[in-house]
Amino acid sequence: MAILLLSAGICVTTLRAQDVHLYLTEHELPNLVNCLPPPPDTVGEAFTHDIMRYMWGKAQRLDPERLAVAMRDAVWDLDTLCAIYSVPFGLKIDKETTPEIYRLFINGISTIEQIRIRPKAHYFRMRPYARFHESSIFPQDDEWLSTDGSYPSGHTIRAWSAALLLAEVNPAAAEALFHRAVESGESRVIAGCHWQSDIDASASAACIGYSALQSNLEYRAQAERAREEFRRVSGLPALKPEFICDFADWTPENEKVTGSTQGFALYDKYAFVLHDKGRLCIFDMKKKKMVANYMMEGNTSHCNNACFGVEKASRKSPFPLLYIASCGGENCCYVTDVTMKGSQVVQKIFYTGTDYAGTIDWCLDAENGFIYTYGGRNGDYKLLKKFRLPKLSDSDENGEVHLTDADVLDVTRIDKGINIWQGSIVRGRYAYLPDGYEPHELFVHVVDLDEKRIALSKNITDLVDEPEGICLKDGYAWVVFNTADGPRHSRLWRFSL
Repeated sequence: MAILLLSAGICVTTLRAQDVHLYLTEHELPNLVNCLPPPPDTVGEAFTHDIMRYMWGKAQRLDPERLAVAMRDAVWDLDTLCAIYSVPFGLKIDKETTPEIYRLFINGISTIEQIRIRPKAHYFRMRPYARFHESSIFPQDDEWLSTDGSYPSGHTIRAWSAALLLAEVNPAAAEALFHRAVESGESRVIAGCHWQSDIDASASAACIGYSALQSNLEYRAQAERAREEFRRVSGLPALKPEFICDFADWTPENEKVTGSTQGFALYDKYAFVLHDKGRLCIFDMKKKKMVANYMMEGNTSHCNNACFGVEKASRKSPFPLLYIASCGGENCCYVTDVTMKGSQVVQKIFYTGTDYAGTIDWCLDAENGFIYTYGGRNGDYKLLKKFRLPKLSDSDENGEVHLTDADVLDVTRIDKGINIWQGSIVRGRYAYLPDGYEPHELFVHVVDLDEKRIALSKNITDLVDEPEGICLKDGYAWVVFNTADGPRHSRLWRFSL
């Protein structure tokens, strides 16, 4: 079987050679002889470690399943590599189903793998099985394989190149992809074809080659096409940004606006921009003008997030209840009846449970009747906890609702990938989360609440301003930004879904 697989791999790769397009030539890539240290000498701790790992690899061959993986990892064929990495990538990679990702994959790997040629020829390191006068797991190939130096490993460079290229297309799969790359490197040790130091150098080699690609405009264009294809095929939003307005242009000169821009919500033709310490500015999006500006009654909080529900305070209420995250102070959700003339807090929702560090936000999946707490620790884990959305009739004699751990319906924990929480909103299985402020990078994340992972991260650092409140309407995620120009200059962008 191994002979057949290898033969098939050699034939397929040769037949498809004319389909491969290189972004850079071998001599346009960095010379690894000048970048990496030479392989270890045959004395000393480093080579002793190589020997110990060779013995470890031989022991692994006793496991039939692990041996089968090592044999498959040895197939020198890009289509086989596509099949292997489709699994951690989470999407089938082939010429018919995902042609743009496929093109990036085979062209990118074929470009990067050239980086092995010069150091292999320069060092011409003897392979482990040859040094010990033994056989690899492919004894029929030992003779011709010994004519090619072992430092670095071409197979491992391919594996790490595959992981790097695909992680750029689907960052949510990065951990699974790099785990597979590490496993592929171990397969070469198990095969007896490479020393551990060959494998370690190969991971660095792939990173060096990948970094060289970043300045190639043709590669960058193909990478963007691959990302767009991934979003389309996987059903994820494109999150293409479009500038809408600076609310300062719609605000009369005599109107006083105070407090940094925070929460944001849309209802019908009206935009609601909340500011730190409880100021609410309402704008008519069609007429492009401010129609209300006041300090909210009973709420002097940070107003970090705002979401409209579906219930109204009374038949006379012009808008549904607005759920405002205090993010400090009482650390509650202010359920607010807003009008053009003023507002009234009609309910307070508290969470007295565990796991959060510091303040929490509140957001809604109004259509499905759920409310979420959102928080964690900056630069560390983030938590989204799901509850049934209380009704006004659920309030106690003080007009409050106190949620506990017993009320939690579901928990999504994201251990890394979100640095600083800002606004938040949930629609079905997805949470939409702006992230960051200067000098940190800025993002809009889409979190899959079913699979408990970040499904998509859109880097929006080039928009400069701090993303704050977010809402969903008319096929867009609308995000308001706090600016260094002052409270009047709340800038609104929308991102295509």
